[in-house]
Amino acid sequence: MRKIIIFALCIMFCFGFAGCESDSYKAFMSIESGTKTSWSQKHDFLEGTKGHVLNLGKEKQEMVIEVVTEEGSVDIIAKDQNGEIITEIENAETGTYNFSAEGKVKFRIYCEEHKGSVSVRKADS
Repeated sequence: MRKIIIFALCIMFCFGFAGCESDSYKAFMSIESGTKTSWSQKHDFLEGTKGHVLNLGKEKQEMVIEVVTEEGSVDIIAKDQNGEIITEIENAETGTYNFSAEGKVKFRIYCEEHKGSVSVRKADS
């Protein structure tokens, strides 16, 4: 029994300090797709947090974020595998945003009654 408790505490400790953030959202008419190097989210209503991990490989990649905001607001953040912020866009308007990254990138959007879309992909694709 003691081993089970210690194991459970170790798991909780690892997840608690690993910087994990789960998705928590309400959506209406939502379509999401993703691969190792791209992710897109289109919705008529999204409230909350959604994310995707990109695996861009060892060489630095030029990336493009495309945003459409018809209503509401969306904040976008991308962090590298060390938890350092690569790019951060607050209250993203309709437009295109560029950044460069390599390795695993945690891409996350924070929406408040957002209608529109967010996508991230390699610049050359």
